[in-house]
Amino acid sequence: MVIREKEIGQNVKYWARPDIINRIEEGSIAAFFESELKEITANHVTIQSPNGTRQIKNDYILAMTGYQPNFKLLESIGVSFHQDEFQTPIYDESTMEANASGVFLAGVVCGGLKTNKWFIENSRDHAPLIMAAIAKKKELHFLG
Repeated sequence: MVIREKEIGQNVKYWARPDIINRIEEGSIAAFFESELKEITANHVTIQSPNGTRQIKNDYILAMTGYQPNFKLLESIGVSFHQDEFQTPIYDESTMEANASGVFLAGVVCGGLKTNKWFIENSRDHAPLIMAAIAKKKELHFLG
């Protein structure tokens, strides 16, 4: 996890925050505090942290931008937006893939600035849709 602040924010859902902190403390989730994502490539991300610039290998990126979507990040990776008052990202609702190939959106970010549209309770189906789409892409890649 790349976290801009010194700690997991107090606004993180009260039932999720302790679990995230515990996973970081036990080492099952690597966390980089006071850090920023600088670059995303097919094989790694580059972050800027208090200890300098670092590249981390990755298979997938989950942009968990929280309550207010990071539109600059989404724009920088090619995501387009509807011309509406909420800056709603453009994505395929059947796969959750954004207009930028290989970029998938889930949860609150799908509503743009309409942050009261998506919650854990009504966006649980996003992950299975994304995983099915990735599996299908992998299958096609291996066949092709």
